[in-house]
Amino acid sequence: MNLDTKNVYRAGHLIPLTPKEFGLLVFLIKNEGRVVSKYDIMEQVWDLNFDSGTNVVEVYINFLRKKIDRNYEPKLIHTKPGMGYYLAAN
Repeated sequence: MNLDTKNVYRAGHLIPLTPKEFGLLVFLIKNEGRVVSKYDIMEQVWDLNFDSGTNVVEVYINFLRKKIDRNYEPKLIHTKPGMGYYLAAN
């Protein structure tokens, strides 16, 4: 990831991300190995108070997984059921 150019690469391939996807990935990288809750993500990435009735976090995690993990190994974005998400190489 290049923060200056806002480019993300995996296995040498440029992965186009929307600004919100990029912000979410930056947040996950900054918290690598740490489980972050949907509340933490909404507060930090969307700068909003958490609304438990929305699935926006799940939707954007899914977008990132399709772009970052679908065609690559190892998978980087993981779910800790009932707790949140985390970034790890295994």
